[in-house]
Amino acid sequence: MKNRAFYKRAFIWLLRFRHRKGYGVHSPFAFRLITEVIYAEDPYYDYDALKDSVQKIRTVSTANWEKYLDRFSIHELLYRLVNEVEAKTILEIGSSNGVSSIYLSTCRKSAKHIVLDKKSETNELIRSTLSNLEPTNIDFRVGDVIPLTSVALAELQTVDFLLFRPADFSLEDIQSIFEECIAKSNEGSLFVIQDIYASRMITRWWKERIKDQRLGITFDLYDMGLVFFDKTKIKQHYIVNF
Repeated sequence: MKNRAFYKRAFIWLLRFRHRKGYGVHSPFAFRLITEVIYAEDPYYDYDALKDSVQKIRTVSTANWEKYLDRFSIHELLYRLVNEVEAKTILEIGSSNGVSSIYLSTCRKSAKHIVLDKKSETNELIRSTLSNLEPTNIDFRVGDVIPLTSVALAELQTVDFLLFRPADFSLEDIQSIFEECIAKSNEGSLFVIQDIYASRMITRWWKERIKDQRLGITFDLYDMGLVFFDKTKIKQHYIVNF
């Protein structure tokens, strides 16, 4: 399985090779985001400590969670993205791997950070890890995510940073959640949609969002899609070989 995953990643990387490091991108905003945030090489001072903390999860995690502990580049990118938009509010929706929550929380310690998850086993695992990381501002809420989303959004004046994992939801629920979140977006918001190629249904939904005139500039990083809302910038879509 690991060999098949490796060859799949290599094939995808080759297909997207010409979309690397901002080549051919003329928008100053998009070029800077790609070169200085997405492809940033300078390590943040939190990276080593965060990696050590996450490695502790590996000692108590089951095989089902191993895939979340391997690609630290994804978690580090989320750290840089939430830092880029200086989010004061963070909302995570969907089955949480917990690791991303730790990275986001560490970067924005003063942000109001809510995680909505229907799978409590992950949260218990992460809570045990977070007990050694003080202070933490993560508010885990477990249960039926649809009503939990409405309650959480009612508490937030705006959603500065959304991390949405649609893979566990029906198309109807995905659309409902996203519409509610859009209503709380602002010009500086960043919505991150994970696993946009997890299924044909999600990919179709994502491609429809790219055309949505309410949204601004979008990016396809394969593992995730990025949605910005600054309408002062020309709406464009970029593929990035991350």
